[in-house]
Amino acid sequence: MQDPFVLGWEEWLALPDLGLPAIKAKVDTGARTSAIAVSAVEEIGTLKQPKVRFVVRPIPGRDDVVVTCIADVIDRREITSSNGETEQRYVVRTLARMGGREWPIDITLANRNAMAYRMLLGRQAVKDDMFVDPATSFRQPQLSYRSYGTAVRSEPAKRALTIALLSRRPENPSNRRLVRLAEQRGHAMPIIDRRRLSLYIAATEPAILVNGLPLEPIDAVIFRAGKSPSHFSLAIVRQMELLGTLAINGADALMRAGDAIVLRQVLAGAAIAVPEVAVNPKDLSRSTGGVEHVLADSLGALGAAPILRFAVVGGRALGAIERAPVTALDQSPEWHTTDYTGNELAAGRKLAEQAARTIGLGLAAVDVALSRAGPLVVDMTANVSLSQFERLTGISLAEAVIVHIERAVEARALLKADVSEEA
Repeated sequence: MQDPFVLGWEEWLALPDLGLPAIKAKVDTGARTSAIAVSAVEEIGTLKQPKVRFVVRPIPGRDDVVVTCIADVIDRREITSSNGETEQRYVVRTLARMGGREWPIDITLANRNAMAYRMLLGRQAVKDDMFVDPATSFRQPQLSYRSYGTAVRSEPAKRALTIALLSRRPENPSNRRLVRLAEQRGHAMPIIDRRRLSLYIAATEPAILVNGLPLEPIDAVIFRAGKSPSHFSLAIVRQMELLGTLAINGADALMRAGDAIVLRQVLAGAAIAVPEVAVNPKDLSRSTGGVEHVLADSLGALGAAPILRFAVVGGRALGAIERAPVTALDQSPEWHTTDYTGNELAAGRKLAEQAARTIGLGLAAVDVALSRAGPLVVDMTANVSLSQFERLTGISLAEAVIVHIERAVEARALLKADVSEEA
């Protein structure tokens, strides 16, 4: 039989969709709905899709740690607090994560920070197969406020941007996280299905059309698709660049990263260590699967060398996770938090940063093998699983991406102004 899921009277949990990797909650079965202490509540969104933006200070006594959250509004209710005060509160729905489980919960926004616990977990959040033991506490794995120490801290955006997200999967967790963080910082992030786009290529007045109508001006674009984007997808990104849009990953960089042979050639040409790969004309005439098979064979020569995956944003590796050994029966790799520190981790991080800069990717996941001969770059992709990294490291990569775009757009505007003055 499966062990019962027992809660103590206080527990740690995470609210990943709100960017809260660790928060201590009092389990209060006397309250119907859960509550969280917030400030600076602001209604945004539309009448059809109301949203609310608010600020959470998750660590009692640490007003310098501030997390801006955004969530869908599902209701407004009159709530009577334990001291008899009645107030109307927004009710939002989000995911709770505790002890390896995730489930949706409704939370009311208590517009004050005087609560001894930043969160109360009400009885609606306690599922039927959960049990509360009020005589004990922390029956589930404890988290740590240290996870906020590695989160990106940045100044507010200087101006609102329109950042397009090119993707066919708006429900993807990483895409949802990017949209949420962009909106928290005051930006608009429309998700555009590239299948709806057509290009007008001309020496004068080139254009991008959405369902036959001109695309509104875009400040920046994030392309999220498979590892090897199609020629038309690359053409869309290139057209946006021609129109003055900042691409965190440009078309040429996406092309280099999406071709396994070109990737290794460019890296090797820059004296970046890669596994030795033999490619013959027969392999080139076969499908992509044939080329991948040769590359996989070359990686097999590394034996049991650990492989670390670094998330690189704006030329800086912000975190690393480690691949579990792949068995013959299960060829799909699992990733977990790495225990590597010190010189090996630093060498791998430096190599990952060099590789991303060489290929030209502003956002990349770089796989580095810690071989006996030294670190090697074994793979790279522009399609980073932000939600996976955030879950395993506690680092807010989505915020790092948005902040990098803000700074890059600002730097480009300053450069353009300087050129205009010189002219």
